[in-house]
Parts: sequence; structure tokens; C-alpha cells
Amino acid sequence: MARKQKVKGVKTVTRIASIGNLKLNKWKSNELDIIASSLGLLRSDLWNEYGSLKAWGISEYDIDKTLRPHNSGYNIPAKLWETTLYDVIGDIHTCQASCIEKVLNTLGLRYEKATAKKSVAQHVLESRDWLNHQKLRQLVRKFWHRGHTHVSNQIVLKEYNCQTDKNGVVWIQFSGLKKGKVIRIPTTLTTEITGQFRLIKCYGKWYIHYGTGMITAPKRNGGIDIGVDRGYSEVYATSSNDGAKFIGSDFGSLQTVEADYRHEKGKRRNKLLRIAAKAKALGNHAKAEGIKNNNLGRIKWNSRECSFKGRIKTLVFTATVQLMHSAIKSVAFEDLTTQFTSKAKRSKRTKRNLSSWCKGIVADALSQVSSRVGCTIVSVSAAYTSQLDSRYGVLLGVRSGDKFTCFDGVEMQSDTNAADNIRARMGDVEIPRFMKHTDVKKILLERTQKFQDTLVESLGATTGEDKPKTLEPKRKRTSRVNQRANAKQDAKKYG
Repeated sequence: MARKQKVKGVKTVTRIASIGNLKLNKWKSNELDIIASSLGLLRSDLWNEYGSLKAWGISEYDIDKTLRPHNSGYNIPAKLWETTLYDVIGDIHTCQASCIEKVLNTLGLRYEKATAKKSVAQHVLESRDWLNHQKLRQLVRKFWHRGHTHVSNQIVLKEYNCQTDKNGVVWIQFSGLKKGKVIRIPTTLTTEITGQFRLIKCYGKWYIHYGTGMITAPKRNGGIDIGVDRGYSEVYATSSNDGAKFIGSDFGSLQTVEADYRHEKGKRRNKLLRIAAKAKALGNHAKAEGIKNNNLGRIKWNSRECSFKGRIKTLVFTATVQLMHSAIKSVAFEDLTTQFTSKAKRSKRTKRNLSSWCKGIVADALSQVSSRVGCTIVSVSAAYTSQLDSRYGVLLGVRSGDKFTCFDGVEMQSDTNAADNIRARMGDVEIPRFMKHTDVKKILLERTQKFQDTLVESLGATTGEDKPKTLEPKRKRTSRVNQRANAKQDAKKYG
């Protein structure tokens, strides 16, 4: 399989189309379902067989040579079998590359795609030689997780025919299960497509996921560098040099309303499920089946989920375009892929809201919109960006909700303060993106101590007093009046 050559200034993006308004007949619908089910069985078997370390360092071509003599057991055409095989093995190799990247980050190295730039450790990890090194085995065991899959609603197509009829409808034609009999389906595609694409059945309807080229804008040479804090209540809070804006303020309210609705809806569905189970246990199968068929469906649930995802996506992309439309050269944002354990006790409702936080959509929007407008995005370490005083970059201050109280009593907006810290960290060479939060804390504590010492020296120079060892407040002296009263009492008592 020849690899596609990358074209400069063009980025491959995924677009989604659906089966056309013309309804599929019963034979085509059943044929697609049978093919997807058979390919799902193949996909599951491949993950069960090669989802461990068996495919590590082994090319997909070698796996193809091993399994091709046994492909007749799935009763699917050879082209469909081959395309799914390469797709699954590619996914497994992608998971392995992710594990290698995490191991290299732990060792302080960078994952490189170009062969000439790869380090010796990366070459060792990409082969099977790392099995002979104890340290590498420990790190791989830490980050590698065995994979399985139960996906049975996808058809990956590489060999097909795409044509447009006289009415302007684009049709896709490919081989079916029976030899010589093809499946021809209408689509909502605007133009004919080439290359590999994927048919996915979702909520009872088939969708087409295909790749197309998008022309990227040249990088901006002028403009300002800003930092953004990705929050729950709003999409972005910008730094002070951008006017401390709050963009996408309805972000949190939409997620909270939907999370509360899911919670209440789930409780009622669970109650009905218990009633159906009790009726079935008592022998009342008609009541149990009635509840299952009439009250526990997912048509309305799925429709609401689609509507919610569409509204969230529209809000996030609109906010991202609004963020980058002005003279913005680069945007720094937090890397929120690392999970931090918090000792703070949160309520169940807060946990539900945070678990529904659509931060992944925000990351995708930053990547896509920046390519279109020519803005550079920089991901920085998220450790202690909300606990720092952005004026001095020290750990002196307390955050409480939307307020950040500094050591000298000055109050700042907490999200704007965090955005300023993110912007400053973009040029901080001592704190790279993948540094551990414990190491980040050590560096920040050292800077805080130096700031305290400098502050004490400046205070001592203005007051003429010797330098104290700490910034602890001085003890209050007893007033002269109390000293005289105590002296008179002692004289009366012992005089």
C-alpha cells in the first residue's frame, strides 16, 4: 500500500455525509447490516489476538500474509476483509505509538515522526528490543493497556465506484456479499469522493465519514500573544493584554442543564427497569415486555443527545472564531490531558457536571480554527496556573471561586489571573509541557522563596532594620502603661 504524499498548505480533515433522502430498500439495508456484523466479528478477533504485545514491532503486511489463508471463515469479500484488517492493525499501532510517546516523555525525550530525528530510545521502543531492558519494560507496563473492541456498526471501503446521476445525486457502488451483485446507495455528498472512507450506522441511520483536503492559511507574522483559560462556565477567558474577555458564557449552563436532565431521566428509567424485572420475576412477562418496548426506548434520548452535541459544537466553534478573528498571533492554552488527583471532596452533582465537561471539543476547535486563520496554538503545562500570582509568578495568594486574593490584599479575577499565568508560561523554558507537577511545584517554591527574600531586603532597606529570617509578623510589644501597672502591683506585693 503506497502512502499518500503530503501537500504543503493542505490539511486533511474529516467530513460527514449521510445516506440520501431516497430510502434504502429492505435488501440493501439487510446487506449492510450483515456486512457490518461480519466485519465487527473480524475486528473483535483481531483485537483479541493482536491487541496485546503480539503486534508490537510487526508490520501489518506480515500480519496480512499470516492471516490471509484463513480469511474464508468470515464469509465476506476479500477486499472488505483486507481493508478492515489494515484499519484495525493501524489502530493497534497507533495505541502503541501513544504508549511510546508517554514513555519518552517520562525519560525527558521527544517523540519524533521523521526517521532521521528519532532517538536511540525511540528506535528501541518501536522494535521489540525493549523487552531486554528492565527499565523500559517497567515504563511500558505502566502506560500500555491491552485493547478489545465490540464495534459492529462500521464498514471501511477502499474499492468502490462513485458517480453522479443526471439529477445531481452522488451514488456509491461497491461489491456485496454475493459475487457479481453490487450495492448502490444514494448519498448527500456534494461532489464525488476518492480514497478510503467509512460507513457508520448511528441511531438507525448510515453516515459516510470521508477525508478531504482543506487549504490552511499562512501563519500570521504580526499580532499579540495571548493566554486563554478553558473553563466550565465559559469557553475561554483571555489574558489581560487581550482585554480580559469572557467568550462563550453559555457553555456551563448548557452542560449543567443537560447533566441534570440525564440524572433525573436515568433515575426514572432505572425505576421502570426495576418494576419490569420484578414483574418478570413474578411471571408477568406481558407487563415486563410492555415496559421494555414502550418506556425504555432510546429514540427520544438519542435525539436529545444529538441536539445537545450540535448546540455545544456550534457554541464552541463560534467562540473560537471570535477568539482568533482579531490580530492574534499565537494562543497559549493548558494541556488538560494529564489527570490530577484532587483531595477536595466534591458533591455528586459537581462530579456529574465535571464529568460532562466538553473540553475535548474545545481542543478540536482550537486545532481546526487555528489552521484556517493562520493562528499558532501552543500547549503549556497546566500545573499550578490557577494558584500563581500573575504579577510576580509566585505561590502567594488564595483562590476562592471567581476571586484570587493576593498576599498584599489585592483581588483579581481568578480566570483572568490564570490566563495571564498561561501566557507567561508559554515563554518559560524551565517548565516544559510534560514536566511532572511535583517538579513544577519545586521550581515555583524556589521562585517564591527568592521573591520573599528580595521583598524582605527591600523592606529592611527602607526601615533601616536588620533582615528577619521569615516574613512572619512581629510580636506585639506590651504597652508602657501595662508595664508601669505591673511594676506598681509587684511593689505593693513584695515591697
